[in-house]
Amino acid sequence: MTNIIQFPKSDSSAHDLAPLKLQARPIDGPGGGRILSNLVKVVWVATVLMWPVMKWVLSFDVLFQFFRMLYHWSTPGVYATWTFFLHFSALVLLTCFVSLYKPRGI
Repeated sequence: MTNIIQFPKSDSSAHDLAPLKLQARPIDGPGGGRILSNLVKVVWVATVLMWPVMKWVLSFDVLFQFFRMLYHWSTPGVYATWTFFLHFSALVLLTCFVSLYKPRGI
């Protein structure tokens, strides 16, 4: 009925496909990367633990800044639009930090 081809044909190519065994090299230096990594872990854990409340507070703040921006739309020297964009971008960045990033070892 059908022509079945067996892969690999010979056993000699089977050892060529064996996974490589790699070992990690230790980082040379005083360990500055570990300190920054641990600091990011601590900040991430604290942010994730406070996130349910912080999300609501920041959302209401962004809503307030939006209405403030609309009220001061044509008032010179207020810069309410830039304030709104700053608060909105902080909310978006914190949302991405909490939902998309997960540090190693947690």
